Amino acid sequence: MGLEEQQIIFEEEESIDIVAIVLRMLKYWYFILIGVVIAATIAYFYTKFTSAVYEVNTTLMVKAETSSASAEKVLEDMDLFSKKTNIQNEIVILQSYSTIRRTIKQLDFSVSYYSNNGYTLTELYHSSPFVVIYDSSALQPIDIEFNLELIDDNKFKLTSHADEIDLYSYKTDKIISQSLDFDIDKVYEFGEVIKTKECVFKIIRSPKPNIPFSPNLSYQFIFNSLNQQTLAYKKIVEIDLLRKDVDVLNLSLKGNNKNKITDFLNMLSSVYIDENLEKKNSMANNTITFIDNQLTKITDSLSFAVNRLQDYRSANKIMDLDFQSQQLFEKLSTLQIEKATFVSNREYYKYLINSINRLEGLDDLMVPATMGITDISLNKLVMELVDLNTTKLAITGNSSEKSFVIKNIDNKISNIKKLILVNLQNIIEANNIYLLDIENKINALNKELMQLPKKQQKLFGFERQFQLNDAIYTFLLQKRAEAQIAKASNLPDSEVIDEARVDVAVKTSAKLNQIYLIALVIGLLIPAILIYLDYVLKDQIQSRKDIEQITKTPIVGGIIQYKKPVTKVFIEHPKSIIAESFRSFYTNLQYFTKGKENQIILVSSSMPQEGKTFNSINLASVFASFNKKTCLLSFDLRLAKVHHAFDIKNDIGLSTYLINHSSIQDIIFPTGINKLDIIPAGPVPPNPVELIASNKTEELFQFLKSNYECVIIDSPPVGVVADGLLLAKYSDVNVIVVRQSHTKKKALATVVKELEANDIENTAMLFNGIKQSRIHGYGYGYGYGYGYGYGYHKEESTPWWKTLLKHKRS
Repeated sequence: MGLEEQQIIFEEEESIDIVAIVLRMLKYWYFILIGVVIAATIAYFYTKFTSAVYEVNTTLMVKAETSSASAEKVLEDMDLFSKKTNIQNEIVILQSYSTIRRTIKQLDFSVSYYSNNGYTLTELYHSSPFVVIYDSSALQPIDIEFNLELIDDNKFKLTSHADEIDLYSYKTDKIISQSLDFDIDKVYEFGEVIKTKECVFKIIRSPKPNIPFSPNLSYQFIFNSLNQQTLAYKKIVEIDLLRKDVDVLNLSLKGNNKNKITDFLNMLSSVYIDENLEKKNSMANNTITFIDNQLTKITDSLSFAVNRLQDYRSANKIMDLDFQSQQLFEKLSTLQIEKATFVSNREYYKYLINSINRLEGLDDLMVPATMGITDISLNKLVMELVDLNTTKLAITGNSSEKSFVIKNIDNKISNIKKLILVNLQNIIEANNIYLLDIENKINALNKELMQLPKKQQKLFGFERQFQLNDAIYTFLLQKRAEAQIAKASNLPDSEVIDEARVDVAVKTSAKLNQIYLIALVIGLLIPAILIYLDYVLKDQIQSRKDIEQITKTPIVGGIIQYKKPVTKVFIEHPKSIIAESFRSFYTNLQYFTKGKENQIILVSSSMPQEGKTFNSINLASVFASFNKKTCLLSFDLRLAKVHHAFDIKNDIGLSTYLINHSSIQDIIFPTGINKLDIIPAGPVPPNPVELIASNKTEELFQFLKSNYECVIIDSPPVGVVADGLLLAKYSDVNVIVVRQSHTKKKALATVVKELEANDIENTAMLFNGIKQSRIHGYGYGYGYGYGYGYGYHKEESTPWWKTLLKHKRS
C-alpha cells in the first residue's frame, strides 16, 4: 500500500466529524428504534388518558366616556352620571373575585357531573343522565367524589369514601364544619332522599330526553363550593386588550368542556355590564332616597301650613293680602326661598362631611349635582371618590390582605377625601356669608311688616310659611323627577361585540396526528442527542481531528482494526488490509528518518493497552520484509510481552545485560523471520530506571547501530513511567501510539506536554485500531479487537462465552 492509499485513509479521517457521528447513529439504530417505540407508546396513552382542551373568546367594548344624552339634557349638562373609564381598572374588575363569584352563582356550578370510560374523565355539563337535587338548608360534603353505578331503570348504587371532609352550607356559602370517616355504599332508588349526618340530597333521572345511561361508562359527581369554583375560574380567565388603539377587551378561557366555558364567558360579560349599570343607577337611587326622606319631613310642615292658612282666612274672612302687603310678601318669599336653598345646601354639606369621615364604605354617597349644587370641582371630586370606592369593592372580593392595587386606591381615596373636606370648608364659609346677607334683608322686610295692620301681619305670616314649604316641596319633587329620568336614561359603559360561541371554539390541545408526529420527532431526537453527546463528551480519542486538537505533532499513519487474535499479523496475513496499513506506516516513517541507513525507532504510548507492543512487532516485521536487518528491543522491563509472540524464553535479556550478568551476544535471539532478531526484556528488575540510565544502555545502542539497519524499541508507556523518556534520546523517531476509543484525551495531552518539557524531538503519532467502515472503506469506528494487558493496571478478563464465540468465528 503506497502513498496514494495512505492519503485515502487520511481523507477518510478528515471527514470523521460528520461520518463518525452518522456511523455511530447507524450502529446504535436499535436505541433510536426503542426511543420511537417508547415515544409512540407514551403518545398513545397520552391520547387515551387526557381530555381535549378548547378555547373560547368574547370581545367586550369598554366605552371611554358615556352618559345618558337625555339625562344630560334634563340636568343641564352637569354630567351627573358620566365618568372617565380607566381600561386597566376595568380589566381588574372583570378578573376580580366578586365579579367571578357573582358569575358562578348565576350559572350554578354547585354540582359537577363526570363520566369515565376507563381512560378519560369527561365532564357532563347539561348532559348528565341524572341530576342531583340537594337540600340547601342542610350541609353537604364538598370536593369528594360520589360514584354512581346503574343497577336497573329504577335503582342505582352510590359509593363514596373519605377520611376527612368539609361540610358546606349552600345557604351561607361557607364551610361550617369537618367530619371524619365519611362512607356511603348503598343501593337507592331514583328520587329517594339520601340522608346521612353529613348530607341530604336526592338523585333523579335527567328531565331532558335522549340522555340515557351508557353501559360502557361509570359516573361520578362532586359538590363544589362557591369559593373554590370562583378561585379556580379566577386563575384561568385571561383578559387583554384586543388592540392598543381601541378600548376593546378580548376575554378568553380554556377548558375541557366547550359548552361550559362558553356559558361562563357570556355570563361574565353580562354580569360585568349589569354591575356597571347598577353602579350608575345606585347614584340615582341614593339621590331619590335622600329626597324621599326630605319630602317626608316637608310634607307634614306643608300640610300644617295649609290648614293654618285656611283656618285663619275662614275665621277672619280675609282671602288675600292688600296691594302693599302683597308686594312685601313677594319680596320676603323670594328671600325665604333663597334662604331655604342655602339651608338645604348646608344640610347636604353636613351630610357629605359625615359620610366622608365615617369608616364604612361610600357606596351610598349622593353626588352634589343631584341637589342642585353646581360647583364643578366638588362634583368632580365626589364622582371620582364614588368611582374609586366602587372599583375597590370589586377588586377586594373576599381577600383580607391588601394588595398593591388596593393600597394604591386607598391612597387616592384618602387624598380625594382631604381635597373634598378642604373644598367643603370653603363652600360652607361662602354659604354662611350668603345666609347672613339674606337674613339681614329678611330682618329689614320684617320691620316693614310690623307697620301693617295686625290681621294683615298674621295673614302675611301664614301665607309666607305656606309659600316657603310649598316652594321647598316643589323643588324636591322636581329633583326627584330629574333623578328618576337620569336613572331611566342610564346606559352601561360596555357592550358585547362578539359573544362566545361553541361552534367557533378552538381546540388548543394537540390533534391526534400532531401528537404522534411530535412523539416521532422526540423519539428520534432524544436518542440521537444522547448518542451525539456521548460521542462529543467522551474523553476518548475518536478521530484524527481529536488528535490534531490536542497536538500539532504529525500523524505518521493509521492502523486498521484487526479483530482476529493474531499478534504477528503482518507475517501471518501479509495480504490483509492491516498489513497494508503497516506498509503505509513504514513508508511514512522514511520521510521522518530521511532515508537514514541506521534507524532507531521508539514505539510508546500514553497509557497501557493502546497497542504499542503489537505495533512494535509488526513494524519490525515490515522492516525485515524490506530486507533490512532489524532488531526488536523489548525495553518494557516491568511487563515484557514481545517474547510471547516469538515463543522465546525470558530468562535472560536486557535486565541481565544491564547488570552485567549477560553479554550482548547472549541476549540476541533469532525470531525465525528473515532479517529479524529480538532482545527480550529478561527478568523484572527492582530498579528499571536506574538500569536504563546506566552507561550499559549507551553501549548497547552503539553496538546495535553498528550491526543493524533498524532498531525498534518497545518502550513502556511514557504517560505512566519515565523509562520511555530516557530511551527517547537514543531514537531517531519517537512514535506515540494513540488507540481509537481507548486513549484518553487528557492522558494524551499530558504526554505531549511531557515530551515538550523534556525537549523530545522527532515525535510522531500513530492512530491505532481504526475500525473499517462498511460504507466508506477506511473509516474510524469504535473498539479494538486485540487487547494487551499491562502490569501497571489489572487486565480486564474476557468472559468465557466471548472467547468461545471468537474461536468459533475464526
